[in-house]
Amino acid sequence: MGIKMRTKWRLLVPLLGVLSTLGGCAGQMPKASPDEAWVGLKEEPTTTVMAETVDGKRLDDGRYFEVSAGKHTLGATLFVEGEGDSNGATCNASVTYQDFKAGKHYTLVESSLGQEYKVTLYNSADKPLAHSPDINCMAG
Repeated sequence: MGIKMRTKWRLLVPLLGVLSTLGGCAGQMPKASPDEAWVGLKEEPTTTVMAETVDGKRLDDGRYFEVSAGKHTLGATLFVEGEGDSNGATCNASVTYQDFKAGKHYTLVESSLGQEYKVTLYNSADKPLAHSPDINCMAG
């Protein structure tokens, strides 16, 4: 009985360590700063959108954008699931908006029609403000 119990604990302790580490990676979303504009992401079920850059500078957290007031270009990567035998695609999109306001919330929404993808920036009242000109995709 003692050997079986020690073996279970030897397996359980590393497993708990791995689970706590993975839980830290996902983490909670940080609180939005009232001094910055906050841009959340919304995607279709077959696509994952990641925040990549603001004005060409790489971000540390791909779950959202946080920018100062004024003009900014937001860069995002879309990971599109493949259908059937397809491996999917990776797409790069950017949206430039002239008038971000501190303390305001925006949403960058990915949408598609067939193989054509679009990213649109909306304000908190769901008014479209800007959209991606062309989205470049490469087969995954």
